[in-house]
Amino acid sequence: MCATPDTGAQECAGCSWRMWDDPVLGALTDEDTEAARTALRTAQHAWDLRAATLSQGDAEGLRRLTPLLRAGPADPGEPAPPPLPGGSLPPHDSARWQQILTDLVGGRIPDVVFAEFTPDRLHVIRAAADRSGIPSQADAGSTDWASLLPALDGDAGPRRFRLAGGVGSEEALDRAEFDAAVTRWLRTHPALARAGTLVVLGRRSGWVLLDRAAALLRSVYRPSAEIGPGPGEAASGTDTADAVRAALRTAPLAVDHSLLLARVDRRTGEVHAHTQVLFPAGSRLRRGETATAEITVYGGLAARAPVLLPVLAGTPGADGSGAVTLSARRTALAAFAPARLAFVLHGPGEVTAHEGAAHADGRGELPDIPALVGSLPRRVIHPPALDMFLTIEMSGADPAETAERLGFARDVIATLARRHGPGLRVGVVGHYDHAVHENRYGPRPVLLLRVPAGPARAALAALTGWRPARREQDTASSLEDALREVGRLVRARPRTARAPDTRRVLLVVGRRPPGLPEQQHEVVPACPLGADWRAELDGLRARGVRVLTRADPDTGPKGPVHRYTASAWDALGAGGSFRPGSDTADDVADALAPPWQWDGLPCPLALATPLL
Repeated sequence: MCATPDTGAQECAGCSWRMWDDPVLGALTDEDTEAARTALRTAQHAWDLRAATLSQGDAEGLRRLTPLLRAGPADPGEPAPPPLPGGSLPPHDSARWQQILTDLVGGRIPDVVFAEFTPDRLHVIRAAADRSGIPSQADAGSTDWASLLPALDGDAGPRRFRLAGGVGSEEALDRAEFDAAVTRWLRTHPALARAGTLVVLGRRSGWVLLDRAAALLRSVYRPSAEIGPGPGEAASGTDTADAVRAALRTAPLAVDHSLLLARVDRRTGEVHAHTQVLFPAGSRLRRGETATAEITVYGGLAARAPVLLPVLAGTPGADGSGAVTLSARRTALAAFAPARLAFVLHGPGEVTAHEGAAHADGRGELPDIPALVGSLPRRVIHPPALDMFLTIEMSGADPAETAERLGFARDVIATLARRHGPGLRVGVVGHYDHAVHENRYGPRPVLLLRVPAGPARAALAALTGWRPARREQDTASSLEDALREVGRLVRARPRTARAPDTRRVLLVVGRRPPGLPEQQHEVVPACPLGADWRAELDGLRARGVRVLTRADPDTGPKGPVHRYTASAWDALGAGGSFRPGSDTADDVADALAPPWQWDGLPCPLALATPLL
């Protein structure tokens, strides 16, 4: 040894290794011993504090464990302990794991066994897929830590602390005893021993004994894959069963997931079951992802009728067998009207109706699909053709009164057009008052506006150009002249121009009754043209025209005029009457149109195509 004079360092003659600081000879001093003891206490306290922090996760839990921790240095200025060494977690979506999922739903492996060591239990879950490739899972013998090691019995806080690696002031957990107990459990567990495909969930880092148990598992068995936490997944707050379910949801669909509907042959009216694919086979979701499919369906014959929306996995046969029913919700659809529905895929076998789109109720009991298909009606019976005529009173107290009548007439025509299609012909007659000064909408006085019987769209287009006039007397209208014009329109459409069984209806929309052919009681004006509404009404009915009314309520004073008004509307409305404010356009359309009918029971399914 040679000493370096000014620095107090000593250097070996054969190497460049130096020993710095003052040389120490002899035994440790009391100061050295106390310093070593302080360093050891600091390390012990830091180790326990790290384990407590890791296992509790909040300040309140850490406070409850404070009496259990080994004492640390008295100096409050001690630096914070470094974090626990974090092991590298496996990927959450490796290629190997995705291949295992593909093999599982494809039937190439019978099942997959999942194992995870958590602070509460040793979890073992078995997953298998049915013939449609839909995986299901069940507990395969999970065990509490206390059943393996009695020392881990009791409160969850101390147990989690020990599993995180904490020693504490109580009796230390023997590591050799821990290894022996876990190894024995692993070797004798029936599901683990028979597992052909074993997957380990590793979603926690730094839990000393949990990592040790996972290492023992790898030494006893050879896992096929390991899965880490998904993006944004809080491992400590996610149950193992939920984690397995989330992992299985990333499996590809082995078969199409479809919606069961009914399809009507427009030529023959025959009804057949039809499956509309929502999510095709091979579709696959990433962790935490969903997919949405939108589809347009159509209502049947009844207004707001509830229909069933069965979602199937696989394609059913002609008798409805061969597919798995995933869900079956009900929703109400308007008759003949389209409805846009949305369905959400959460994973194989998990399809739900999108809230707010389908307006669907709860899942309910799953129907017997073969029985449901067998109960479908044989065909739909189209109604006979319909010739509908309307008279509209165009004179009112103000423009809003007449605008309401015109709007109501347009709504009735549009509703019938949706429900009756090309079998509907519409003719309209609008009538003003006889007084010339009340109508200034043409180069000469105009009493009647007319649209001959034709397509509904022509009538709707014509009504948009009709303008109201103001009435100056409140006793009678020119309805008698409108009835005479309707009679001409009916006679102008010969039987050869329409189907032999065509139904004909007339809807009278107004407020005042028709005028009489002659003056009576000096209160009901006579028709200047001498038209007799009773004769015109009898002539229409003789030609098979069903006459209905939609009249405003009579609010005039009681007396002869009131009695005449009531009797006139009763005679006109003998075939049916409606009132504003209580009967909607849909109600009136239902009463006017000859009904569609099912040959058999009503169809319980939504329609894949419109009836018209």
